[in-house]
Amino acid sequence: MGCKASKQSKNTSKDNPPSILDGSNDLPKQKLLTLETKPEERKSKQPKSLDKSKIAELFQAEHQQIYRNKKFQHDYFITEEKVSVNGFQGKIFVVENKVTGLKRIAKIARNTLASQQITEYIDYLQSLKKLDHPNIIKLFDFYNDDKHIYLVEEYYDGGDLYERLKTEMQSSEKIHVAFVFQQILSAIYYLHSQEFIHKNITTSGVVVAQKSNLLIKLTGIDDLFNIFQETNSDISYRAPETFSDKYQWNKAADIWSAGIILFELMYGQHPFKDQSRQITIQNIKRNNIKEDVNLNSISDDAYKLISEMINPDPKLRPSAKECLKFKYFKSIRRSSMKITSALLRVKEFQRKNELKLILLSLMTEYLLPKEERDKIAQTFYKIDLNNDGKISKNELYQQYLQRSGNEEQAREEVEKIFSELDINGNQFLEFSEFLIASSNKAVLFNEENLKNFFNKLDRDHSKQISANELKVFFYNTNLSQSDWQQVIQLGQNKEQMNNKISYQEFVSLLTENE
Repeated sequence: MGCKASKQSKNTSKDNPPSILDGSNDLPKQKLLTLETKPEERKSKQPKSLDKSKIAELFQAEHQQIYRNKKFQHDYFITEEKVSVNGFQGKIFVVENKVTGLKRIAKIARNTLASQQITEYIDYLQSLKKLDHPNIIKLFDFYNDDKHIYLVEEYYDGGDLYERLKTEMQSSEKIHVAFVFQQILSAIYYLHSQEFIHKNITTSGVVVAQKSNLLIKLTGIDDLFNIFQETNSDISYRAPETFSDKYQWNKAADIWSAGIILFELMYGQHPFKDQSRQITIQNIKRNNIKEDVNLNSISDDAYKLISEMINPDPKLRPSAKECLKFKYFKSIRRSSMKITSALLRVKEFQRKNELKLILLSLMTEYLLPKEERDKIAQTFYKIDLNNDGKISKNELYQQYLQRSGNEEQAREEVEKIFSELDINGNQFLEFSEFLIASSNKAVLFNEENLKNFFNKLDRDHSKQISANELKVFFYNTNLSQSDWQQVIQLGQNKEQMNNKISYQEFVSLLTENE
């Protein structure tokens, strides 16, 4: 950055009896005539084996439907208005789901989009469902009517990052900055690995999940800005190259924006921002850092990282993955967990039934309390040592080895966990997979939650869930109608086999062995 020149020294059922069809050659063939059904009829009543790759689709977040064409007012009521963040062109509210009572954040903006643009926007939002990271704010629902669009997101109440750390900015120690900035970079690293560019990273767009902790959430990736606007409202975080008429957004621009955030957190002020928009742009293009900034007031390690991230040449900026390897983060000491209740639940989790797993993935999204989600997110962060937003076998192995001290036992535990949870077979545990296994089922499966969730799925109020009702909650899958019926059959009482699940079958499926 411009400070390189002035600080050169810093550069561096029951059991069945044996069947007469078990293969004994000495059994008389007449015995077959005593069976109630013909062989072909019995065969037709047996569910075909399910294609595991198709089942995996239903578990993946990107296939969970974001848009259900209902009115926002049908599902939520507004409780309070919040201060807008991240330059969002609209209003932000705290809302409550009318059935569950869970709090959410609703971003409501005027609907200025043509019908084709609405379709394009919904497609974009649906693509965001694949984002599965504890430091990226979760999008739950989207609604639109003639006047407004509504984005319903994960609730947070810890304020924006700048406000939380304002007093620390006056301290020379700044002990929390590396910890929170590592989370920001982890979110950006994950976004870029999924081929998303944020384009609008600002300090006000980084929020704190709870007042009691510093779990960081990156917001704004779902704003209209990302596909229908050319420039973000706060230009002071834009990289110099983005002001070119022919500029095509790339990942390096996000690195610059994050570098500005680190500059603010370390120095207590923005390097380029002026009251005049034109002067701000000029300062960015010319790399004119404010003269009153004492560039020598921070550590060499912090200085080097900032310098690299806001290098005027985008080709020379490190990637988010490379940034996370800088010496600046070596000072972070992740607290020893030994073994937490969340990790114990992961170890004890049994997959057993694919339909149960699918229902759990929906239930954790719809009914998991924020406090539980945040607690699990913190555990996930401590295990994810390389900050890529996924847990590898080796990272999980380190946790169980620390507990038992037995290498073979730790490996066996990890292999068992992955065989139960790694649905897509990519050799990693995603955050949603970890949530399902580690969430407290005693809390999640209380009677009220089970009734609410069943009623949500039972759209025609028939007191049964059909294949058609379940598939409404999924998007762009390769499952045929026959496949969906096979999925439903996994939860049925085998004596009935009517391709529908009653409430009793539903409860039995979810709570078995819990």
